[in-house]
Amino acid sequence: MHTKEEIEFIGKFINEHPDADIVLGVDSQRMKKKRVKFATVVIVHYRDNEGIGKGAKVFSDVIYESIKDSELSKPYNRMMYEVQLVNELYSQLEDVLILRDFEIHIDVNPVEGTGSNVAYNSAKWTVFGMTGVEPVCKPDAWGASCAADRFSK
Repeated sequence: MHTKEEIEFIGKFINEHPDADIVLGVDSQRMKKKRVKFATVVIVHYRDNEGIGKGAKVFSDVIYESIKDSELSKPYNRMMYEVQLVNELYSQLEDVLILRDFEIHIDVNPVEGTGSNVAYNSAKWTVFGMTGVEPVCKPDAWGASCAADRFSK
C-alpha cells in the first residue's frame, strides 16, 4: 500500500484540484511464478472551464502476493482481495474524499458466466458497506479495467 507520505502527497494534490473528478480503481493479474500482482490507482481527472477533460494524474501502487499458501488462486478470493485493497485506499484518503464526489471502480462483471462474476454481488456490496459509495463495475469501470489494469500487467 501507499506510504503515509505518499497518501499525504496524493491528498494535497486532490485538494489543490477542487474541480477534478476522482476515481479509485483496482485490478490484479495472476503471474507465472505462483504470484498475483495487485494494482490500485487514484486518478485525478482535470477539467477546463467548460467542463471538458483536460488531462489526468494517476497515482499507482503495486503489490505482489504469493498464491502458494493462499486462496488467491480462486477468482472469488482474488476479487475480494481487490475489494479489500480499494477499501483500504479509500480509508487512507477518506478525509480528503468525504466532501467530494468520487467513484470507486472495481473489475467485476455483472454478466453471469464471466470469471469475475462469481464475486460481483459480494464485491459490490462490500465496497458500498465500507465506503457508502456504490462502485462502478464492468463495462463502465475504466479506472479498474484500463488504468489499474495497466499497472497490474
